Amino acid sequence: MNIYQALSESYSLLINKSKTYKLDCEILLADTLHIENRLNLFSNLNKKLTEDEINNFFRTIKEREKLKPIPKITKKKEFWNFEMDVAKKVLIPRPETEVLLDLVSKVFKKNSNISFLDIGCGSGCITLSLLGIFSNSQGEAFDITKEAVMNTQLNLKKYHKLKQVKVFKRDVFKFKTHKKYDLIISNPPYLKKSDYINLSPSIKIYEPKNALVSDSKDGTMFYNHIISSYKNNLKLNGYLAFEIGDNQFKKLQKLLSQNGFIIVSKFKLINDQIRCLLAKKIKNYALQ
Repeated sequence: MNIYQALSESYSLLINKSKTYKLDCEILLADTLHIENRLNLFSNLNKKLTEDEINNFFRTIKEREKLKPIPKITKKKEFWNFEMDVAKKVLIPRPETEVLLDLVSKVFKKNSNISFLDIGCGSGCITLSLLGIFSNSQGEAFDITKEAVMNTQLNLKKYHKLKQVKVFKRDVFKFKTHKKYDLIISNPPYLKKSDYINLSPSIKIYEPKNALVSDSKDGTMFYNHIISSYKNNLKLNGYLAFEIGDNQFKKLQKLLSQNGFIIVSKFKLINDQIRCLLAKKIKNYALQ
């Protein structure tokens, strides 16, 4: 079997399973053959595959038939300027999170030495990207699951950044610190329980529910706690950066204002929903 035949057969297997079936097959075959750019497959269509390559490729196609996301099959996802390992039970990094980092990059000077706290670090994509933008910075990152902590450490180690960040397992509702940061950033769970029902099976089966679902009311439970409980861990004129859910902006805007913040930038999706916001701390409040 050559590359052309392998692609043709895989297309037929996935055509009714995925709207992007051709792209899926090409990515998986390129990954199997250790080809960086899938387009290079088309200049080598007559290349013969070994038996192991055939078996490995169609094993990944079977996984995709079961709706497993491509990054969970290849165990990697491109994010910012990094190739993130997403093998463990963590969320696959989304493009909106790159937008959040872009907002942050515009309020600190290039190569600033900032201190940051990443709440709910997941794969480590935010922490690693911050160190990519602000290379001499120091940070802390935590998550409630052992898998997320290990995944973050793995990605930091891969890019020789582990010494710059303390990564630990904590519950956001119990963790307390007296440290002060220039930036507190988080992409916490923000879906209502009712929203979870309508998610695609590929998300519900292969990505952690506890990283997606907040509460049964309006999805703002984590924001309420982070804003009220961590505001004193942010330096005056420091920044709070959030990725947020649909229809949450107005409530969070009010909550931020009540706690001494002003929103300095935001990102709106094509459907007019605000997905990312950046707030600046302009008032100090005495510790309660």
